[in-house]
Amino acid sequence: MDTNEHELVLREEVFDVVGCAMEVLNGLGHGLLEKPYENALVVEFGLKNIEVRQQARYE
Repeated sequence: MDTNEHELVLREEVFDVVGCAMEVLNGLGHGLLEKPYENALVVEFGLKNIEVRQQARYE
């Protein structure tokens, strides 16, 4: 499959989110439970001005 023939939707947003995730993983390392990564990711999103609602509840 030639991936060069497809345009990535919301390319910059995808790169920003993945970049935040990589910053968190590189900062905290491997092996923690999920919650520390979640909290750190919310902080990283805030630093990058990416709007996020942590553990939002829906009807």
